[in-house]
Amino acid sequence: MTARRQSAFARRQEKERARYPLFSDEIAAQQIDLTTEQERRQVRRDRFEVEMRAFHARVWREARALYFRQSSDVRAQIYQAWNVWTGPRTALYFSSLVDVRSGEQSRRLARIEVEQRPYLEAARARLRSGTTLPLFA
Repeated sequence: MTARRQSAFARRQEKERARYPLFSDEIAAQQIDLTTEQERRQVRRDRFEVEMRAFHARVWREARALYFRQSSDVRAQIYQAWNVWTGPRTALYFSSLVDVRSGEQSRRLARIEVEQRPYLEAARARLRSGTTLPLFA
């Protein structure tokens, strides 16, 4: 928590109290102090880091499982593409690489297209007939 953030926190609290001058004492009583806010932010940062580590670990596991289900030719293509990549070697990049090279992405998109086709055809039919689409179904 830098000095700039601390002063922004104090300004925000002052602005809240100034918005309702007749109730400034009650508002001040409900506001938390800087130490409590710092602790709350630290807890949130720690929780976010744990969640992101778990997310990246899950992505690695799923991508590796998909990678090892592929034929040796496809694995060789993925391995070569991974080795020539000069960017960051992250779980998300590896997952994307395996997803595309394995053909899983194109299969998933084709499945989604088949599932969405009836809805798109119904929408096109309504547009052709001049009726409007409902905003909330």
